[in-house]
Amino acid sequence: MSYELVFALVFFGLAATGSFVAAFGSRSLALRLKIVDRPTGGRKIHDQIIPLLGGLGIGLTVLVWFAALIYLQIAGMIQPDQRIGLISILGFLNGILILMIGGFLDDKYDLPPRIQFVFTILAALSVVLSGTSINEVTNWFGGTPLKLGLIGLPLAFGWIMVVTYSIKFFDGLNGLVSGQVVIGGVLIALLSLTTPYYQPVVALMAAIIAGAYLGFLPHNFPRAKQFLGESGSLIAGFSLAFLSIVGGAKLATGLMALGFPLIDAVFVVIGRMSRGASPFKGDDTHLHFKLLKAGLSQKQTVLLIWGLSAVTGAAALGLQSIGKVALVVWIIVAVLGLSAWAGWRSRRIQTKS
Repeated sequence: MSYELVFALVFFGLAATGSFVAAFGSRSLALRLKIVDRPTGGRKIHDQIIPLLGGLGIGLTVLVWFAALIYLQIAGMIQPDQRIGLISILGFLNGILILMIGGFLDDKYDLPPRIQFVFTILAALSVVLSGTSINEVTNWFGGTPLKLGLIGLPLAFGWIMVVTYSIKFFDGLNGLVSGQVVIGGVLIALLSLTTPYYQPVVALMAAIIAGAYLGFLPHNFPRAKQFLGESGSLIAGFSLAFLSIVGGAKLATGLMALGFPLIDAVFVVIGRMSRGASPFKGDDTHLHFKLLKAGLSQKQTVLLIWGLSAVTGAAALGLQSIGKVALVVWIIVAVLGLSAWAGWRSRRIQTKS
């Protein structure tokens, strides 16, 4: 076992432990301040009051262990990655802090969507203005990578916004998003330790993110004792978007690991706009809600989507460019197929009742 993998496992375990402990504090704070989610029916399928602010403990854990990672680089104990400057990492951490503040305010005061959106824009700008850009993308049809130049900055901003909100929209069932982050983070960490894409610092950052959400998962898995809240769901997508940008072929692998929430979000937004509804207004047209209507339990639905995401992400690790194109097509077909089956199944249930 290489020392880089040992370091990644240590950071993973420390982040998971820290996040697990921090959740007790954030839950206590949420109850003390009465920052809770009350069951009101519709998309809210829980039947009791659940404290929010789960993202505070996760965000704090990420800030602490990223700070430790920066210190180890400055002290010379970990070799810095010349492709990722400390300023870029600090820009990401500043974005985390912005989302923690915005998420706390939203959980407390239920901010209008346009105000929530401002915090996400500021967080994304913090990343791109600190130098994080999509400099090149793999040519999936062969040949040298495509250089993007200055267009890489707005593309990075757009990628961060799309992934952040796709994961936020997917936060409809207990544990679903937390598990998605663990899967995505672990896959990016593993890829970052392979010879073609060797970036130990990225692997350590991914291990911290994955560990922070794994530590929260026992508090969030059905039946949940605490919800992620606004900051927790936003930090999830924001972190994976950043990790998938900062080197190698992780953008493609991140797309595979996050394919189901991303494709689902595209279809949901298209459906909302076709009905004249706001693309940001929540409804029950997401794949996971359709599976619930089809008779699957929360736990079965979550495990099914986790399993599909893990399989597609793992498959991407061993596929070449054209194979990843085929995998994207398969994800689209799978989402459409599951949606069609769930619709047929729910109609049968309604007919029988």
